[in-house]
Amino acid sequence: MDINQKFTRVDDVGQDLLDVFLEPYKENCKYLNHAHFQYTEPSHFVHESTSAHQGLWLIKADFSIPESCYIEDTGHFNSVEFNICYNQLFYIMIAYLLKNKLFEVMKDWDLETYKRRQLSDFLIVRFSSTFKKPINSKNFQGTLSINKYSARSNLILLKTSCTFFDKNGGWSEGDVTIAILNSESEKTVTHSHESVPA
Repeated sequence: MDINQKFTRVDDVGQDLLDVFLEPYKENCKYLNHAHFQYTEPSHFVHESTSAHQGLWLIKADFSIPESCYIEDTGHFNSVEFNICYNQLFYIMIAYLLKNKLFEVMKDWDLETYKRRQLSDFLIVRFSSTFKKPINSKNFQGTLSINKYSARSNLILLKTSCTFFDKNGGWSEGDVTIAILNSESEKTVTHSHESVPA
């Protein structure tokens, strides 16, 4: 993902979405402070006739972790915090897509449905991260893109990538595959999968 790529439009994510969809987190774990949704230039889109779609959306956010919620201060952004920040960025992206009716594969969902199913029906099925240079956890930014999605039966799969970085060159990145259970009456993902919330 190129964080310097150009966009046709940048839209601030409303505080109402942050308040509602970060609500499951304890106050000292709400690390995402502000987010804006970035619309990619048309040349970056890949249109396909199949059920898979690529290069769709990017969200960017400001983060701050004044103190760790689980350990003494390590002095840098760590893997647990990576996971929490990814989760928060992902939740807000989905909320924005649904509110603005941008996500065709979830066209039957509304924000009320999403809120009800936010914790139970979103699962991490694959997660990898790398840390290239320490990040100052007190003040940093993150981006998340949905690169590809596909739907099969009652399951939606999203392939996403994310980066976290600070103004001094700190950098980490990761790739995460998310499964969304698309039927409230039928749970098709096995118990071996790990739930998205940290």
